[in-house]
Amino acid sequence: MKRLYYLLVVVFVAMATNASAQFVQNTNQQTTMNTTNNGGSNFFAQMPSMDYNRFYVGYNPLKITWEDYQSQNEEGCPFKNGVTVGYLHASNIVKNVPLYLEYGANFMYSFGKEEEKKDGLRDATKANMYSLNIPVSLALRLSFNNDKVAITPYLGLNFRINVAGNIKQELSYEGDNETETYKLFDSSDKDNAMGDLAFKRFQAGFNFGVGFTFNSVYLGVGHVVDFSKIADYDDDYYVGKLGVTTISLGLAF
Repeated sequence: MKRLYYLLVVVFVAMATNASAQFVQNTNQQTTMNTTNNGGSNFFAQMPSMDYNRFYVGYNPLKITWEDYQSQNEEGCPFKNGVTVGYLHASNIVKNVPLYLEYGANFMYSFGKEEEKKDGLRDATKANMYSLNIPVSLALRLSFNNDKVAITPYLGLNFRINVAGNIKQELSYEGDNETETYKLFDSSDKDNAMGDLAFKRFQAGFNFGVGFTFNSVYLGVGHVVDFSKIADYDDDYYVGKLGVTTISLGLAF
């Protein structure tokens, strides 16, 4: 999974560098043309402002930042990666200006694993979580070369609803195996419930990033920083917030 992450980053940087160069070139050309034709600057008026849509898939490096006991809590809740599939619609909100309200939904599967082997004892913890995200952002879509290339920075909010999740602990020693699975969002005192350590089902956070469109192909990178807690038990022991990066590949239309 790490190799895939590094490969996506390399591809993203290469395409971003190429798009940035084209951005500068086309900006200079359009600025000159606008000044000549209109007697002044009319940069945004030359760009399309139609609504657009996007289907996408993504890879999500993620991390829970704990207020204290970071390494211990990471071992007990080892969320590290995720995958996403989603849809987004953008509505133009200012006539003749490529300013948009982007909104949609995506489904994210998060997972991770920690394992320790010592003196014949194997101690493994696996985590998984299913979440629905609803991003709402303001975006400025800067298009060039007859709308074949576009750069779209965005900033907004993300609302996450955690549907289900489990923490699975496996102990094995000299052929004896013991497994316990705990329901991540069950705050009851039943067997296999998390009790007071149960995760919260709803989080809200800041959503920001940038996307590049080449004809109908979209490549983007973004990040969500939660300002509400996913875990909140005790002032300094089990209090954490989730941060999610998204490297996405999609189809724009």
